[in-house]
Amino acid sequence: MNLNPKLLKRAIPYWIGGLICFEVAIVIIYLGGVFIHREVYPPFDMDGFMTIPTLLQASILFQMSLVYLGMFFWSRKSSERPSPAFWLVQSVLLFYVTLDELVKLHLGLGASSWMPISGTKYWIGIYSFLIVAIAVFFFRDFKALWYSSRNLVILGISGLLLAIIGGFGGEIFKHIILNPLLSQLFPEREVLTWVIEQVRVAFEEFLEMFGETLMLYAVLLFVVKKFEQKHQDFGEK
Repeated sequence: MNLNPKLLKRAIPYWIGGLICFEVAIVIIYLGGVFIHREVYPPFDMDGFMTIPTLLQASILFQMSLVYLGMFFWSRKSSERPSPAFWLVQSVLLFYVTLDELVKLHLGLGASSWMPISGTKYWIGIYSFLIVAIAVFFFRDFKALWYSSRNLVILGISGLLLAIIGGFGGEIFKHIILNPLLSQLFPEREVLTWVIEQVRVAFEEFLEMFGETLMLYAVLLFVVKKFEQKHQDFGEK
């Protein structure tokens, strides 16, 4: 199948825009239930698993995993960087993160604790280590990306930082600052404390989804750029 780079380039903003609109709608519905009915609608529970928000977030991660896997096969016969290993390692990691988002593997699948290490505090450290390790190990690949597609790298890194702030920063803020503060200011106002926590959850999860969407946008634009270069090279021949 011969893909048209120009058609893909026009379609990508619509796809990304649709994802962002869906994310905003989820936040509105979630907070609407919190403020109006003082309850979280189960299908839109942003802090649960196998709900509409987690399915959406997992689908974004899975799309990135598939794109990275496609780039692995695309680059196997090429000596240019990024290397095939660069794409494969990140594809596998993103696939695992997809499963983690779906069923919360780092928490041991809810009641089950078959994972060797369960608990958010451990996995914040583990994921942080993996991000740093990939950045160090594939430094030359990231360097090549920086020189060839600087704007896309900045877009992708911006998305990654937003996702990290939402995922890791939100949890750190909750345990270190928010919970002690709420227990001191509103020790007997459980409803108000609950509402504030739900607002934090909505903000945290939206930042994660929006950040991951920006990362997907950057990756898709990079793929289109590669298609355009291939078509130009083919035309010259």
